[in-house]
Amino acid sequence: MQNHKIVYSSFNIEVFAKVPINALNILDVGCGTGIMGKVLKQQRKDRIICGVTYSKDEYVIANQVLDKVWIADINKETPMFDGTFDCIIFSHVLEHTYQPEKVLADFSSFLNKEGVIIVALPNILHFRQRIKFLSGSFQYSANGGLMDITHYRFYDWVTAQKMIISAGLRIIAKEGHGNFPLPFFRVLFPVLGKIIDRRASRLWPGLFGFQFVFAAKK
Repeated sequence: MQNHKIVYSSFNIEVFAKVPINALNILDVGCGTGIMGKVLKQQRKDRIICGVTYSKDEYVIANQVLDKVWIADINKETPMFDGTFDCIIFSHVLEHTYQPEKVLADFSSFLNKEGVIIVALPNILHFRQRIKFLSGSFQYSANGGLMDITHYRFYDWVTAQKMIISAGLRIIAKEGHGNFPLPFFRVLFPVLGKIIDRRASRLWPGLFGFQFVFAAKK
């Protein structure tokens, strides 16, 4: 993973919604500044939330809100944890690794027997990106997004599932989250627009899903 000064502090509500309410020991791989763990702790005060980050800047911040944080380049090593976890989160992390299947398999050895791994991945074939490809544009971005310059892997709806399964995991839930092109309609009817977004992402996740969220077990 490339060492850059970006400090990740976004909160992925779709990933949060997939974390089982009975999960008490949780590991957030690519925890950023720890905002996900902070909200998970607010949901249940008895939770132990740990994190892994590659950034020393993120570590300083996350270490103030999480119970324990490791600094590690998961392309090269898997931290040795004290115990196992009820839930392990990979939110927009695996696309930044050289061998995501190996990373998933290595971390899953620290998952409880009935534990859940949550994986969120960007969809390289979101309809807006398809239009760019069709127009002949294949440009990396230094400002994040689907074509972020630090992405080593790209996934669509099918290959994302194959990657998770090849890591020795069983997918128990899967969904796409995104939007349907409604530029003017959305302004006039915002509530109905959100309903259409959810329906389109559910029916055609590979086309309208900006991200995929999976829950998997051993």
